[in-house]
Amino acid sequence: MFISRLSAYAACATLAFIACSSSPVTETTGFTAPPLATSTSSSGSLHVDVRTSPQPPVESIMQAELTITDAMGKPVDGLTFSVVPWMPAMGHGTSLVPTVTPMGKGTYAVGDLSLFMPGEWELRLTFSGSTSDTANPVFDVP
Repeated sequence: MFISRLSAYAACATLAFIACSSSPVTETTGFTAPPLATSTSSSGSLHVDVRTSPQPPVESIMQAELTITDAMGKPVDGLTFSVVPWMPAMGHGTSLVPTVTPMGKGTYAVGDLSLFMPGEWELRLTFSGSTSDTANPVFDVP
């Protein structure tokens, strides 16, 4: 009896260690699904495709991949922009500020994307620097 309890405690401790020591995925190589949402910027000069991990998105802190192209379909690198997750029906965003990491070839990784409840969400994108523009891709969290 003592040995089986000790084995059970050891198994639970091992699982807890594995769960706590795993780090979030930071690579965007797993974003192979078709875009979850697409949007054209307010000026019409940029096109944004959004993929999430997981896709479809779930209520959680997750990652997204944005692929940004110009009006001719060419990838746009070197952009500076902010991402504000916004839930129009509730009139609020989130307290966690997403991170944006350029990955090259018009691809940008977005981390710390908090979509904490089901419903329609917007990603309010504000581009600055060499391009001043906005885009608001919209999608649902089931």
